[in-house]
Parts: sequence; structure tokens; C-alpha cells
Amino acid sequence: MSQPSFRTTYAPETDTERFAQRRAAIDLIATTRARAIRSALFGSYLFRVNPLGPETSEKRAQWRAVLNEQRDAIARSAAIVRGTDPQKAVPDWVCEWIGQHGSENPKTVADFVRMSDLTNDVALAAGGDDVRRLRDALDVHLRVGRGGFFESVTGFCDGLWAKLDASRHEEVERASAAGDAISKTLTRLEQIGKHVRLVSLNASVEAARVGDAGRGLGVIAVEFKTLAEEIQMLATTARSEIAAMTGSEDGCSIAKRGKNYL
Repeated sequence: MSQPSFRTTYAPETDTERFAQRRAAIDLIATTRARAIRSALFGSYLFRVNPLGPETSEKRAQWRAVLNEQRDAIARSAAIVRGTDPQKAVPDWVCEWIGQHGSENPKTVADFVRMSDLTNDVALAAGGDDVRRLRDALDVHLRVGRGGFFESVTGFCDGLWAKLDASRHEEVERASAAGDAISKTLTRLEQIGKHVRLVSLNASVEAARVGDAGRGLGVIAVEFKTLAEEIQMLATTARSEIAAMTGSEDGCSIAKRGKNYL
């Protein structure tokens, strides 16, 4: 069973990366259900008597290897729901986020730990020749699994998804608010540019009216005109860059970023 991949152990810069890493961690935890089933299945393979004859030692060794793999994976999930990854692959900030949810659901965390212990019991019993011990370990493992463990895993993951959706909503709201603020700033900048341009035009008219005495005013008018054009260019460039980032036709709609970043 493949494991979700994690690229970094630090808090990434983009909303998309943050979402992807949390989603991968939730998927990893969700596999605990299937792994518990697989551990019981391969433990049963090792316990049962084959009516067609004994399996080869190589085949039984393969089954033990699969069983041990499930045991290790379940133990890892039990650690992650408590806020730490033994393999150090899940980023620390994601583990802390999951651990916080685990602290709010101590019974479910206890269910993970118990299943980890029971799977270890099955794996240890399967490694020996005590058939009765393996039978008893499998019996408890199956009863606990059917007694609500799978529902516990589902409920825990559903809770994480709800938190993730809530955080995405908050990020959307923040992006929307930031977009509105930037749009207002750009609008104000454009208004200032238009006002400066108007002042430049009035100064040019006045300089022309007074003749030689207005040469100094004419120079100022030219500078004001240059400033107005620069302000307009900066505002236009900013809107174009925002439109490129958001994929929108109008730079004013930066708020759409919150809807498109995932």
C-alpha cells in the first residue's frame, strides 16, 4: 500500500502547498482502516490450516513481511494522531495541526493506540509457533476492529477535513479582503494620477498665458505631467500583474484569488 508523499518538513509558502500536505496526511491516517483489515487477513493466513497442504516457508515469510508492514504503518498512524511522525516525513507543522485535533478527541486517539498494540500482538504471535496465542490475538483484533474502530478512523478523518475546509474558507476570506484593499489602493492611486495630470495641464495653460515670466511654471508643469504618467503606468502594471496571478480579466478582481488558488 503506497504512502502519500510529502515534499518539505517546513511550513510551505503557498496555500496550495499547505492544503496538499495536510490532505496527504489525512489520506495517510485514513489508510489505517485498510491496514487493520490487511493485518487481520494475513494473520489469518498464517493461522489457518491449508487443506491443500502446507505452504512453503517462503510464502509464509512473505505473509509475515506484509503483516509486519501493516503493524508498522498502524503504529505510525497512532503516533501521528498524537502529533508526531516517527519517520519525520510528515512536516512538523502538519503533525502539530493533527495533534491538536487528537487532543480534542482523546477516545479516538486511544482507539488508534489500542489497534496498534493489538496488531503488534498479532505480528508477534505470527512470528512464533504458538497457534493458540495467534488465535487469541486475532480474535481480540477482529472484535475491536468490528466494534467501532473503523468508524473511529472515519470520524477522525472527517473532523480533519472539516477543519481543513474551515481553514480554506478563512484563507479565501483573507485573500478577498486583501484583494479589496489592493483594489481600493490602486483606484486611489489612479485618481491621484488624474489629479496631478489636471494640475499639470492647468500649469501649462497658465505658463503659456504669462509668457516669459511663466517659464519656471512651465518646467514644473512638465514634471507634473511626467509624474502623472508614471503613476498611471505603475497602476496599470499592477493591475496587469494581479490579473495574471488570478487569471481574471480585470485586475480589480484580485479577490478571485481566494477561489482559484486550490
